[in-house]
Amino acid sequence: MTANQPKISQYGRYEILSELGRGAMGVVYRAHDPQIDRLIALKVLREDRVTSNDLVQRFVKEAKAIGRLSHPGIVTVYDVGQDHGTIFIAMEFLEGTPLNEVIQSKTLTVEESVDLGIQVADALDYAHSHGIVHRDIKSTNIILGPSGRAKITDFGIAHVEDPSATQQTQAGEILGTPVYMSPEQVMSKPVDGRSDLYSLGIILYELTTGHRPFRGDNLASIFRAITQDTPDPPATAAPGTPKPLSDTIVKSLSKDPEGRFQTGKAMAEALRSSLVVEPPARAPEKATKSKPGVVILSLVVIVVLSITGLIYFKREPKSGQTPAIPQGRETRDTATAGQALKSAILAVSSTPDGAQVFVDNEFKGKSPLHLDLPLGKHDVRLSLPDYYEWEAQVRLQDEGKTPLSVRLVPIEDQAS
Repeated sequence: MTANQPKISQYGRYEILSELGRGAMGVVYRAHDPQIDRLIALKVLREDRVTSNDLVQRFVKEAKAIGRLSHPGIVTVYDVGQDHGTIFIAMEFLEGTPLNEVIQSKTLTVEESVDLGIQVADALDYAHSHGIVHRDIKSTNIILGPSGRAKITDFGIAHVEDPSATQQTQAGEILGTPVYMSPEQVMSKPVDGRSDLYSLGIILYELTTGHRPFRGDNLASIFRAITQDTPDPPATAAPGTPKPLSDTIVKSLSKDPEGRFQTGKAMAEALRSSLVVEPPARAPEKATKSKPGVVILSLVVIVVLSITGLIYFKREPKSGQTPAIPQGRETRDTATAGQALKSAILAVSSTPDGAQVFVDNEFKGKSPLHLDLPLGKHDVRLSLPDYYEWEAQVRLQDEGKTPLSVRLVPIEDQAS
């Protein structure tokens, strides 16, 4: 028998193969279900946690309720049973890595962090709509599969007791993972789904800044920070974090549940919106004798029902004639006879690639592509099936190359 093999070789019909991990409430084993010949994860409640028959019945009832959940972002529960004086739960065996191990080995990009947040928020919205509150959302309870699919584990298993149970029970919960607890959990108040969303906000703060918002040398200092301190916004703690994302995380960490997102769906929608990228304006350079001008990129997102095509006229300059540019007019509109129209390169890229690019209502090709355009204002529109159409107005004032990078937002199924 190897070191990681348990002394008990079977619970119910499930054959124990090896130990996967231990927690405050139980042990998880890699097991085999001979009835349908598949691998499963078997969660066995520690015997010292089986303190009363009432506790056992509550545990079984809650586990069965969780077993009715069916969502791609939530681990599937197959079976619940009792054996060897304790309780076991047969669950889906996940191929993947816990999020805490992932972030120890690499830094997730903003896009990867937001995508993970959207997945978890959607899964929590589903669970909350079915009356299930996790109460222990943390990085170790989120498994990332090889394809990047996130799944929440330990739904209701780490917290067998009711939220209104005794102080001893609640203290045991707090001692588990205090840094992810919401203020209402720390103060032993009843919790609802908004507490789970707060914990997700803690994870997103950690992913974007590299550290957790509330820290301390002991439980008392951590509890004080959670209930009293206001952390720096992610955009301040980690310059470069998009402000819409920073604002979303700050909202999720409100001390008052009423100030947070009220549903997982609302939080997921805010995260999706935070990825709608507007190219930032390039900071103007200080004018010097050797640098007569500045480069400014200004992008204003507009909603357009219809766009009238604009026609550009080019006229050959007359010999020796210098064009006059009336003040207050756009460069594109003031080209006169005797002056060739100046142009710039607009480098358009999109995520995903292959979007149809329209400039001033004229189809120019599919992204990525480089466009030679006259200086001045241009209406730019990107279109791709199954994604929201993106429109903006771009002002080109420099003859060099101007990048335009657009992240298209997928159209969600509103029927669910």
